[in-house]
Parts: sequence; C-alpha cells; structure tokens
Amino acid sequence: MPPPGTPVPIHVVVGEIEQGTVTTRTVVPTATQPVWPPFRRVVEGIASRGRHLPRHAHLREEVMTYVVEGFASYQLEDRPEERLAQGAARLLTAGARAHHQVAPGQGGSIRWFNLVLDLPRPLDDPPRLQATGPEAPRSTVDNVEVRPLTGSRGPMVPASGLESEAWFFPQDSTTVRKVGSDRRAVVYALAGQGSVDGRAVETGEAALADGVAGLSVRGAEGFRAVFATAPRPSTVAPPR
Repeated sequence: MPPPGTPVPIHVVVGEIEQGTVTTRTVVPTATQPVWPPFRRVVEGIASRGRHLPRHAHLREEVMTYVVEGFASYQLEDRPEERLAQGAARLLTAGARAHHQVAPGQGGSIRWFNLVLDLPRPLDDPPRLQATGPEAPRSTVDNVEVRPLTGSRGPMVPASGLESEAWFFPQDSTTVRKVGSDRRAVVYALAGQGSVDGRAVETGEAALADGVAGLSVRGAEGFRAVFATAPRPSTVAPPR
C-alpha cells in the first residue's frame, strides 16, 4: 500500500471492521486510506433490532444507501418511515443539513452499503430524496447481471456526478467498464472473489482506481459488487 497521499492508478484496500452501535466494515476513511475525495465514506454495515444506526445528519453531502440483505426502515427528517427490501436504494442529496436513519425492519437484521460523497458546489435547496426498488430494470453485460443505481443509466439522478451500479456474476466472467481520466472509481466486493485489473479482491475489500480509462473486472461464480465512479475534485492531483 502506498503512503497516504501518494497518487497511484489502482490499489486494493481491506475494509476495517468496527464493533460499535452497528458492525461496520469501512474502506474510506481508514488508517491506510484516510481520504479519497470526492468519496468521504465507503462503508457497509450490519444492524439488528437491538443495535442499529442512530439518527444522524449530513451537510453538503450526497449519500447512496443500498440494502444488500434483509429488510430495512428508512426515515428522512420527520417524514413517514419507508420500508426497504433487499435491492432497494435511496439517494439523499443534502445541500442543507438533513437528518436520516436506517434501521432493521421487522423480524431481523439488515446489511447495507453506503457511499457518502462531497457535493461539488454549495446547494441551498431543501434535502432531496430519490428512490429505486428491487424491481428496477436490470441488464446482462458480458454475462454479468447489472443493476444501474445512479447516474446516466440509473433511476436516481445525483448532484455529485456519481455513477453507480450493482453487479452479480452468475458464472465466472470478465467485464470491462469505462472510468475516465478525470474520475475516481470504487469496486467494492459484497460477496465472493474477483479481481480488478489483475488485483485480487474478496468480500469486504475494494479496488480504488484513479484516472484510468477503464477497468477489467473478473468475478468467480457468485461474485457480487458495487461499482461507482465520480469526478475527481480539481484540487486533487491526478496520478502519475
């Protein structure tokens, strides 16, 4: 792993597990990857009825929440709670301060994945919440089941420039995805084993890529991942 702040095109980060109010596995920020703007947080969590994430605030951030397993309840401010099934996602754009909470639904625990990004410019608009459900359209690309979440192909339109999709590999396959010289990418392994441009990743690990034209991702049968890209801030030097 390169020293923090050293720009490199691709590297793998192992998620750090923390047992707190909920069990989390964090890729950004960690001791080995303290920053990765515009990505402020790349993390997955597991919660039960007795231990769940408390209500908390976001300011000048965009938050994508994706339910990996189980049933969740989601609440923004004082709006009615929403029930989220496995595969559901929410995108919160919080230009102004906004409070939300994710908690287990009735009957068990949940596992969810979060991306938190800095907004590229100030927004004075009220918090905006967008939704997509597990029934949203999917496609098959290179034998990989692709579920667009946000961006040009997804049902949720971000203010941060976030492009994201969920992948499932029903068989051992390789797929190639465009990134771009002005963007950063995250490939987070939700389950199984795979590789990103030849670098091995498994459950709870992420490949972080900066300024590459594209990525070649191989997944063994059953591999699940979230792929996300966002514009690199102008204040961050490109990799050499």
